[in-house]
Amino acid sequence: MSLGIEDMFKRLDVFADASVGNYPPYNIIQVDDTTQELQIALAGIAKDNIEVSVERGVLSVSTNSVVDESVYVHKGVAKRTFARNWQLGEDAVVSEPVYENGMLFIKVGLHVPEEKQRRVLPIA
Repeated sequence: MSLGIEDMFKRLDVFADASVGNYPPYNIIQVDDTTQELQIALAGIAKDNIEVSVERGVLSVSTNSVVDESVYVHKGVAKRTFARNWQLGEDAVVSEPVYENGMLFIKVGLHVPEEKQRRVLPIA
């Protein structure tokens, strides 16, 4: 599955690291006919320690290593580092990520160039 409309869902975790498992948890929301939103739960991770990049059709989200010298009685919130990748569709366009209340929001829209758009031809 991948991001950026119906057939792109089929390539979403193709490049995801199998060792990552289900961390971090994420949702993919269908916003409208041409836009989806990737929502990634990153509780306990500071905004400055998150990196989002797009290169060669791959959306990458990762965190930097953070030294935590706290002494925990119970540690239920993960603060581990990770790197996760999503294959984007050919015509996918990624908007600026937004980090709010421990959630990272990344909108992915579909921009089909005019030459690739469906045209209805008149019958002569």
